Amino acid sequence: MKGALVIGAANFDIKGRMLHRPVLASSNASAIRTSFGGVARNVAENLARLGAPVTLLTAVGDDYAGEDILSSADDVGVDVSRALIVENETTGTYLAALDASGDLYLGLDDLRVLRHITPDYLRLHKDAFRECDIVALDLNLSEAAMLTAIHLAHEYRKPICVDPTSSVLAGRLRPHLPMINIITPNLAEAEALLRCDPIRTPIEALNAARRLVSQGVEVAVITQAERGACYATEEESGQFPALRVDIVDTTGAGDALTAVVIFGYLNDLPMSDTLQLGLRAAALTLRSNETVAPELSLDRLYGFGEDAHSDDQASP
Repeated sequence: MKGALVIGAANFDIKGRMLHRPVLASSNASAIRTSFGGVARNVAENLARLGAPVTLLTAVGDDYAGEDILSSADDVGVDVSRALIVENETTGTYLAALDASGDLYLGLDDLRVLRHITPDYLRLHKDAFRECDIVALDLNLSEAAMLTAIHLAHEYRKPICVDPTSSVLAGRLRPHLPMINIITPNLAEAEALLRCDPIRTPIEALNAARRLVSQGVEVAVITQAERGACYATEEESGQFPALRVDIVDTTGAGDALTAVVIFGYLNDLPMSDTLQLGLRAAALTLRSNETVAPELSLDRLYGFGEDAHSDDQASP
């Protein structure tokens, strides 16, 4: 089976879901959990659970959190043998305050350890670029590391998938869109990439995906939270609604969809099928306390739907 090289953040996540409406400048009663996260790590674990060979290039501190993150990834089949363990550094940490419905209210992160993912570190592992079938990045990387990864992928003629990660970081990718094969922004990230007005409707989202393709991207997928997701290529475009599930935590749902898009691209699945599978993966994640749904598998995705509902419909 074709495999992926995934580069970026691996974090220790602390997530608190508030039990009532938030009160600023005050302590809020919450249900607090910890899990492993980071966009790249999440994408890598999802791919491994789908059965794809995957290597993760990341950096963690020499602490218990870093050790546990790498051990957990290894347990599900992610190759973490090339990951950096940096002495006297703290593993990346993400603190999420979720509202009572499970949506992100405020997020804080400390990802300073990722500055150790340098161009030299990436070039040291250029054989991993040569041996993989696709390179996937999150934008927690420095500008220099991002460009090095893109150039190494092009040197070995590997397709590139980028998760823009946040609206703050997404703009850095704008000049490099013609070098990107797949991009998976949410609405805010798409607005930052296109420097456009707020995207308010599914039709506007579909047009935004088409604009990204017109700027050189091969496949553009825009996630739209409860509205689902849309995609565009040079040949076609489509819009699919989200599956209705009881939401526990929205963290990681977009990363699950990104992983399925990568999996579908590697295995030449039609984009319409890929996006519907991706929305199923997102739904499994939404109803899980974990950042990656432990029950995720390819069989589970193809059999999913008995307890989730949508009116699947593509737009021409």
